[in-house]
Amino acid sequence: MIERPITQANAVRRTDRKPFAATVQFRAGNRRADVRVSDISALGARIAGVFLVREGDHFFLKIGHLGPIEARVIWVNDFDFGCEFLQPLSEVVYDALTNERI
Repeated sequence: MIERPITQANAVRRTDRKPFAATVQFRAGNRRADVRVSDISALGARIAGVFLVREGDHFFLKIGHLGPIEARVIWVNDFDFGCEFLQPLSEVVYDALTNERI
């Protein structure tokens, strides 16, 4: 059976994402960069502006005053990629983020 790669177009979402425009810190090992989050859910986010990542890569995001959030890459499309948080954001944290209270 031929597996097709997961892309933005065929990724199955378990929850809707909300628009979210913020520059956050990305860290994978000793690689660090400021990246742009364009949408977010309690389970993951869409990120742009990072150098080479591959499906399955693990990394950390620092959003606002939150501690590091561990995530893994689910799909990659040029300079955008989708990630899944290893621990979903709590409802309180997610609401605060999407209502700009963090």
